[in-house]
Amino acid sequence: MKQNQIRYLIEIFKRNIKLLMLTSVIALIISIFIAFFVLKPIYLSNAVVKATQKSSGLSGLLGGFGEIGSFEDIASGTTGSSKELALYQEILFSRRLAVETITRFKLNEEWEYNYFDDAINNFQKNTLLVSSNKQSNTMSIGAYDENPARAKEIVDFLIERLNEINVELNIKNARNNREFIEKRYELTKVDLRKAEDSLKQFQDKYGVFPDQVVKAAVQGQIQLEVDIKSEEVKLEILRKMLSENEPEIKAQVEKINLLKNQLNSIETEPYSKNNLSLNNTPSLVLEFLRLQRNVEINNKIISFVLPLFEQAKIEENRETPTLLILDNSYIPDKKSKPKRLYVMLIITAICTLSVFTYKVIRTK
Repeated sequence: MKQNQIRYLIEIFKRNIKLLMLTSVIALIISIFIAFFVLKPIYLSNAVVKATQKSSGLSGLLGGFGEIGSFEDIASGTTGSSKELALYQEILFSRRLAVETITRFKLNEEWEYNYFDDAINNFQKNTLLVSSNKQSNTMSIGAYDENPARAKEIVDFLIERLNEINVELNIKNARNNREFIEKRYELTKVDLRKAEDSLKQFQDKYGVFPDQVVKAAVQGQIQLEVDIKSEEVKLEILRKMLSENEPEIKAQVEKINLLKNQLNSIETEPYSKNNLSLNNTPSLVLEFLRLQRNVEINNKIISFVLPLFEQAKIEENRETPTLLILDNSYIPDKKSKPKRLYVMLIITAICTLSVFTYKVIRTK
């Protein structure tokens, strides 16, 4: 059955070969006219940018402090770079930037869309060209336009506004960070003041100073409790910076659980002469040690929250550029599209196939 159909089509083709050839020639002439005289050449200008290594988020703040050295990878890791590139792409394809660019260069006066949303859609799909390389942390930003000089100007404007909007977002983020750290710092100051006052009042009332042997024996337990509290504050800051399912959050939770298990093993060990714990210490000495522990906990928290707070205030007022331009935009001297050969082939093929299809239908 299929062979018969093929023979039938071949027979129709042979009978109408002159017409089909004539159609192809006419279609080719028309397509040449359209490709060279109707369709306007479109030029592409682009530039390559790279995100600066400096971060203005909490990761950038934490990365500079030895007390939180384990957070440095967060500030400069590849995950952060990928997120930065994703943010750049969101900014470039944002409605805000599309409106600014169309308005600045009066693009819709040429496009003549009745609805501005259609102009935005055309800009994002047919004018803007963005690609990123996550390995090198670079992004190519391009713009198509009939005017090669304007194509370059559009790219320059996009890069300028990308940097400005990113700085604006960084400043807002830095302000949120500063407010968050400031609240934590003020709370810790209050807690430290209360702890110091409680310890002083206790000493004034009882004058208790633990025996050096007792103090040395329970120092490990006290230090563990100090470490647990300080690590919990670090976890609180990490949760402000990252989502709950990030590996850094999980690692910090595991670290705290390990410290708690160590503390629990000390508290539940059987009592012996050479094994003292807070649970086996006389009540007055126990109270003194607990008050002293609270002072040490808050002092340790202050020791890394205060530098973060000072750095956050600096970051809030930082307006340094966030982009490095590797390749500047340029005025293209060669058109990018349309591909004239493709246009001619497509038009010719469509016209010839249409005539052939018509003849097949008429023959039936």
